[in-house]
Amino acid sequence: MAASILRSVTATASYVALADIPATRVSILNKTGQTLFIQMANDVTAGREIVLADGLSVSISVVANAKEIRIYSATGTTGVYVVIDN
Repeated sequence: MAASILRSVTATASYVALADIPATRVSILNKTGQTLFIQMANDVTAGREIVLADGLSVSISVVANAKEIRIYSATGTTGVYVVIDN
């Protein structure tokens, strides 16, 4: 049976990976008041990130783990909510 895990994450002023939790899908809600940048850990090509404005959300399929996703906010802030489905 699949389970979902809800986490609150702090976005820092440099990219940081999400938690090391087995996953098939990660949903991210940006309630920081700032723009959030999301990047796949294995694809750090400039311009290949998702730019997520405050109040928006995105759902991303991953191969095996939530740590495949990295997040960043220029100001470093709390208010990122993550649902990890495994």
